[in-house]
Amino acid sequence: MRREIILVCLGALFSASGCKDFLNLQPIDSPTEGNFYVNENALQGAVVSCYDAIQSDYLYGYNMCILAENRGDNVADANISGGSGVTYQIDAFSEQADNLAVTNAYLQMYCAIFRCNMALDKAPLIKMDAAARNRLVGQALFIRALCYFNIVRMWGKAPLILKVQTNEEARANTRSETKDIYAQIAADLNQAKDYLPTTWPESQRGRATSHAARGLLAKVYLYLKNYDMVISVLKPLVNEIYEKKEKKAVGLVPQTSTFPNSIKTSIDVIFAVQYLLGGVGESAHQNNRYRNQDGSILIKLPQSLFESGDNRKALMQQPPVLSRPGKFNSTQKNNETSGDMPLIRCAEILLIYAEALNEARRYPDTEAFKAINAVRTNAGISALDITDNRTQADLRNAIWKERRLELALECDRWFDIVRTEQFSKVFPLVPVFKLLYPVPQLEINNINDPTGWQNFGYY
Repeated sequence: MRREIILVCLGALFSASGCKDFLNLQPIDSPTEGNFYVNENALQGAVVSCYDAIQSDYLYGYNMCILAENRGDNVADANISGGSGVTYQIDAFSEQADNLAVTNAYLQMYCAIFRCNMALDKAPLIKMDAAARNRLVGQALFIRALCYFNIVRMWGKAPLILKVQTNEEARANTRSETKDIYAQIAADLNQAKDYLPTTWPESQRGRATSHAARGLLAKVYLYLKNYDMVISVLKPLVNEIYEKKEKKAVGLVPQTSTFPNSIKTSIDVIFAVQYLLGGVGESAHQNNRYRNQDGSILIKLPQSLFESGDNRKALMQQPPVLSRPGKFNSTQKNNETSGDMPLIRCAEILLIYAEALNEARRYPDTEAFKAINAVRTNAGISALDITDNRTQADLRNAIWKERRLELALECDRWFDIVRTEQFSKVFPLVPVFKLLYPVPQLEINNINDPTGWQNFGYY
């Protein structure tokens, strides 16, 4: 998001347990939980801090690329000793509960959730326009839902924290069942899509929209195999993507028009974690976008999977040493890159829609073919023929393949391998408990009763 307000790390300043027994006086010249949340500007700043939390290197600045992409079969990190082996352990399925990438991602997601909860707790207390408040609340709900969606996919059962906690309350946390976490994610996103606008003014481009909330909600329902809800939620957005008009907020454009330098403005990108150049701490390090720094970052997505004329193929070629793949080879200055990480794109919306239609309706479904063929045509390849005697399984596999090609390097491939139950096929020698990451030992050490906290297979 374009930072018209530079206000970060609020969560660390506003700990609910900070110094209450030491001093009763509050400083009058610096922000505290007690004196900061007094007006709309303060709540705006709090919401900006929520975006800042997911922008961190511990999440979409770097670690999510390791945990959600390198873990899969599109990328490999062959540097065994680099970074004390932290990244290689993820790639080799040898990580344990002390792995720093796992630990930092887990803690940072809960840092983001803390900031969202702080904003949500304080929002009703601030006198301001109700619609403006709802727009801020909607953004906090969206980011909280995104974090819990990642948490439940990576660790399964986890603490479901919906308010700011004291230290004592936090130490008493237990791991909630995944069904309860998914129910809360859906509730947050349903509220967010009603509160958020479909577009923002140009100066606020990058904030979550109702389209983003709708898209993420449909993806959540896809994971739950609630295909009828996927179709219902996505239908209005799909219709808007299909609209043929000169100026529109969402729509398909070739990847070569979006990547690498137009992610911020492309109508294909519904929501992305944004970065800026300029030495203000808002950039991503160029190494953190799959840079082949020493010859050890390998793009394993076979070029043979791309059909003749596919405009996505060149973006996924193996980069030379000291270079990045074309998809993320955006403008770079010194070691900074402004390359955003797209999380929801129109192309994926259509693929989610096609998959839900194929699973929910009697095969063949013309709308399912229309959706996948829109993505294929956008990629410059021929449409699938509905009269080609394809089975439901054939179309399912075609959609899954299209997702792999379309969303490569966008922090989704590992989750797709797990969701579509292809893990044992893709990684036949890896034990099944590796479907989940280990709960960080640092977290377990802070819990009063650690019984049952660690995922099976880890120690």
